[in-house]
Amino acid sequence: MNNDIAIIVEFFMNLYKQQLEAPKDAPSEIVPVNPASCGPDYVYELHVDRDDGQHVSRRMTIAMLGEGSGSKSKCFKVIYDDLLVVKVPPSPISDFDEYIRNIKAETHVAVKLTPRIEFVAPRVTALLRKLHTLPDSADIAPSELENRYIEWLKENPDLQEYLKINEGFAFFMDLSKYSFLSYVVEKIHDKKIFKNKMREEIVESHNLLWDILEFEGKYGSENLSIYFDMNKIYSDYETKIRQLLRQHECAGMVSSYEKQQWFLVYLAEKEVREIKSSVPVGFIEDLNRLLSKIVEEYKDVITAYKKAVSKYVDKASFMQSRAKISGIITNLLELLAALQETGVAIRDLKPDNLFVVGNADLSAEDYSLGLIDFETAVEFFDISGGNSLKIQQPLLAGTPSYSTPSHLFRNEFLTEVFDDLPYILHFQDWQATVGMIFHVAVGECLFEKTRRLLGKIPLAARQAFEKKQPMSKVFKKSSQIFWSSAIKEFKEKLAAKENILKSVEVNISKKGRQMLLNDLLKEKEAVSKKINKYVVSQVIFSSPKDRKSLIQSSLEKIIEYRTKLEKGGIPKTPLEIRDKIVGLLQGLEKLKNRSENQERMLKLLEPPKPRISVYEVLEIMFSLILKSMYKEEWGPLSEEYEVMPSGSDGKFFRETTVVYEDSVIYENGK
Repeated sequence: MNNDIAIIVEFFMNLYKQQLEAPKDAPSEIVPVNPASCGPDYVYELHVDRDDGQHVSRRMTIAMLGEGSGSKSKCFKVIYDDLLVVKVPPSPISDFDEYIRNIKAETHVAVKLTPRIEFVAPRVTALLRKLHTLPDSADIAPSELENRYIEWLKENPDLQEYLKINEGFAFFMDLSKYSFLSYVVEKIHDKKIFKNKMREEIVESHNLLWDILEFEGKYGSENLSIYFDMNKIYSDYETKIRQLLRQHECAGMVSSYEKQQWFLVYLAEKEVREIKSSVPVGFIEDLNRLLSKIVEEYKDVITAYKKAVSKYVDKASFMQSRAKISGIITNLLELLAALQETGVAIRDLKPDNLFVVGNADLSAEDYSLGLIDFETAVEFFDISGGNSLKIQQPLLAGTPSYSTPSHLFRNEFLTEVFDDLPYILHFQDWQATVGMIFHVAVGECLFEKTRRLLGKIPLAARQAFEKKQPMSKVFKKSSQIFWSSAIKEFKEKLAAKENILKSVEVNISKKGRQMLLNDLLKEKEAVSKKINKYVVSQVIFSSPKDRKSLIQSSLEKIIEYRTKLEKGGIPKTPLEIRDKIVGLLQGLEKLKNRSENQERMLKLLEPPKPRISVYEVLEIMFSLILKSMYKEEWGPLSEEYEVMPSGSDGKFFRETTVVYEDSVIYENGK
């Protein structure tokens, strides 16, 4: 058992004894129910022998929600009657008053989100109500009940020990009304569920291999050759099964339907375990041996058949989940827009830190997404006064799949590099949202290779500090490598999943639409200024008419003019001048291409209630992230930078939040 998990399980064992009114030293045992589990959840049975001689037991489930390190707390998901999140701070808090102050401080940012965004903050009530029920507690408002429990603890200081883990107070959050977004998404893409559907599809399609029209209708005309090949295999099986039945003297005891069922069950499960008919001892063993030989002999055909079935089941499963995927993405964009409105950047958005408020099986407007864990969050705008505020230094931490190089550097440095600190903090949440949108749609990590680069930045910063090199150089070079890799991986992943991403359409809410429009219009204006500056600053075309023509010409016209020049189609143009014009036009083409892409994206958002594909949502958001997080003057972005190879096996993972607080050394020694 993982040491951190063991400590939490032991804590709940002591809680169980207290509930049973058994002494702490009562004989007890913790028994793992699924010790070989490779998933995130572990189940344990808690056994206790009471003084009255009665042996009692109960179960609990636990999983880590990203291991804490450095300044970051360790979080656990625990199912103990209710769903709880248990957070253990890195430095033990032993003073009760300090503990209560920390609870209130933890909710400070969260309260700012009310009523736009639901949140769950730490409360002593989450655990204490399992130990003691206060009078009339069902009729008391949650905030008042919390205050009464705090007073009760002050009156009964011995019971404060039941809130401590590792000699320090822990924080408890009650999520009994909600589901983690990560678990909702995992269920959509669960391989076990898919495997069961595969089995059902093979076993329950009794007539499929004998009905060409039904086979073609499900698996397509391109797989008809498989239909005929499978029929030949079954004919061979039928001949051999008749021989086997005669050999065991039970030929008249088995129906044709049951023979078909054995064949299909073996295709789906590998072994036949139960037979309805009365057959002699040893028949099942011989039957499985026969089926094994047939499957091995016709391995290529059967593999092709299962591939066709898999493709059909995958498509059918995706069609069933498409509406849910769309609704979740709509709500992710709504959440991002609400965070912008409230002036809060979470900076560690990920599925493990989000929960579903309502039923995700319903339409998007019938539920929303809420937040837990505000340790990395920061306020960047004062909505009450409508003014900017002095932004506090947040914890330098983030989950690599959803982070950027800017997560690793302090406010004063980001202000120096970017000028607009609030904008950068907000766009850290954009990057996380893009990663989550892709994960929700296809069940995979978008920046799997790129995320590995973040771990190299602290070392580069330390080396630069030792060599007395400017930290800005480290940041710019690291950003160049990071975003070059991100562009390459983004293009590759979108191309690989294009069909899926384009087949899911998302309803963009009013707030989400406005958020995207505002930033697109801002970028369009910036590119328009660059085009004007680019044309006005050149000296090849000096007349106002020529310059106006270049500014107003479409990308198509610019390309047409350049192509004619390169092919010598425009006479009386000296070679030297021609090359300069071609170079000028190539630079202008890039700017025009960006401008036309922005126009295309703006048109997608023109309707009051736009409905666009996930593919288009990702394109819009990632293009804006790039323009916000990386400056052209830092150097060209190239897809040729080498990154570490992927080590994913396609399974779900609980990725940890990495804390960089003590890793990056600054020029001023901070």
